[in-house]
Amino acid sequence: MLKKWSLVIALLVSSFLIYPPVIAESPRQITYIAIGDSLTAGLGSSEENHLRIHGFVPQFTKYLRGEHNVTVENYGIPGLSSTGLLALLTADEALQNRLKTAGVISVSIGGNDFLQTIRSVPEAEDESALNLRMEILKRTYQETYKLLRDLNPDATIILLGLYNPYPEDHELTDLGAKYAPLFNGFIEEYADDEKTLVIDPYEAFNGKALEWTHIAKEDIHPNDKGYSEIVRLMKAAYENSP
Repeated sequence: MLKKWSLVIALLVSSFLIYPPVIAESPRQITYIAIGDSLTAGLGSSEENHLRIHGFVPQFTKYLRGEHNVTVENYGIPGLSSTGLLALLTADEALQNRLKTAGVISVSIGGNDFLQTIRSVPEAEDESALNLRMEILKRTYQETYKLLRDLNPDATIILLGLYNPYPEDHELTDLGAKYAPLFNGFIEEYADDEKTLVIDPYEAFNGKALEWTHIAKEDIHPNDKGYSEIVRLMKAAYENSP
């Protein structure tokens, strides 16, 4: 009997050595901070219990929580321009300190600069005026990105580009088709940093303005379908990042 039990114990020990128990990794704790304009605030998405849970920030947070313990902070301010965001980041030390702790930072800005430019018709029809405004926006964006990277060299930064919210028969379609790709082209340069993801929704939204935005009511914000498409692009970029 003693020999029998010795054999059983030996088999159990050898089994443990060959097939050690798998210890599940604890979910990583990360802070996701979203900064920017009305897209970050989720304007245009439907509300449930007065919450815009179909905006891109709640949807992307839900995705991140599939693998991590996530704390989210949303600093979306409707109407915020690129200069307004830079001023906010420069002056708000509390926000700076929060950004230093973030594992993921998303930035949606430029849409209100876009509106200010293309609505200043006929000035915006002047190519030189359009290029001048774009250069100003480019410099402001560069300062904003540098500030974010100086605050947090290690975070994954997600930069959201612009879509053209105007359908083919709208008077501002051609201006939107000029402006959005110019903006998306210069923020694409930041993708050279492997920790920076650039989301370009222009092609995805092309021809979908009436379906994915509220432009039929003269509101350029995405609806739930539009926000879901933005999140799809964000998830694809995040999953393919190093």
